[in-house]
Amino acid sequence: MRVVIDATALGSGLGGDETFLAGMIEGLGVAAEADDEFPLLVRAAACAPAGVAGDPRFPVRHLGQARGLLHFAWRLPRAIAAERGHADLSLSLTHAPVRPPLDYAMVLGDLSFLHHPELFPLRTRLRMNSLVPHQARRAAAVLTFTEHARSDMIDAYALEAARVFVVPCRVDALAALSAEERMSAEVWAASRGIRAPFLLYLGNLHPRKNVRRLIEAFVRAARDSPEVEECRLVVAGAPWFGGGGEREAARQAPEGSVVLAGRVEDHVRRWLLGEAVMLAYPSIWEGFGLPPIEAMAAGTPVLAGDRSCMPEVCGDAALLVDPYDVAAIAEGIRRLVTDSMLREHLVSSGIERAARYTTESTGLRALAALRGAVDAAGSG
Repeated sequence: MRVVIDATALGSGLGGDETFLAGMIEGLGVAAEADDEFPLLVRAAACAPAGVAGDPRFPVRHLGQARGLLHFAWRLPRAIAAERGHADLSLSLTHAPVRPPLDYAMVLGDLSFLHHPELFPLRTRLRMNSLVPHQARRAAAVLTFTEHARSDMIDAYALEAARVFVVPCRVDALAALSAEERMSAEVWAASRGIRAPFLLYLGNLHPRKNVRRLIEAFVRAARDSPEVEECRLVVAGAPWFGGGGEREAARQAPEGSVVLAGRVEDHVRRWLLGEAVMLAYPSIWEGFGLPPIEAMAAGTPVLAGDRSCMPEVCGDAALLVDPYDVAAIAEGIRRLVTDSMLREHLVSSGIERAARYTTESTGLRALAALRGAVDAAGSG
């Protein structure tokens, strides 16, 4: 089997897309046979993930820089066409190539743009709703992260169930901080007024992440609980589509109690996950939701929203709350800050839960999906 992978998300800083792609590729390196091959189409400055670097099954092809529809309509089809005589399939994220030169599979994380159009700019809604349904129906396979997302796509787009596969994200244990990394993270935190104890939100600031309500809930919980009042809320992530009102909500909080830290470097992310009292992630809609499982792997208790796939992904290893209810989020924060037995239970359950999301399991699921896609393309 030879599958050309659009790996231009590597090195892009695009959060979950980049993390999933790197984990899937490294998983394929573990699970695939010696005669399988996966040419990686990467941006000019990027390289293969560390786990497959130098592996002859993962040759690297560098593409010039192109974004959005220019990438899918011109750069990507040309690169795939160059591999056409020696490839069975192409695989890309979110969109397939326009006028694909080869049978294709696609990775589609979720349909939040369909269910919550109010959270997306008009141009994005039009692009996603015009291209994705058509491309998903024509795909030899659609890969997604959870059973919730799989069922949603089958129902929304009338997809053939046998061609929609669940490939969960890989979640690594956090690499230990070196002495230099720890000192750098602590200096960074001090420069922003971050001190223990603190609560953490980690992720981009897309409106569906619901960070505005989280800030409002934190302020309410701090007003009602001396233990929460001692804490700060650290919001680590870059705005997406302009964010969802986080800055305005933070201005209404007591001075210094909410820190909008922006995007953080990897060693700072690891330090924050390890030092936080809890991770608060009351998202409205997710395809998978990596930060809660990363927090579980770090031994940090998690509060999460109870919508979309989060109950499936987190199970009983997180405290789940209604993400639309500020009072419910506030009460969840209060409980996790004040109830040491609850925190201990969630820490032990979370470590066990996170251990399920291994590189090997992701690779085996991805390999099965791609073999199914090749078979479907051959019979179609």
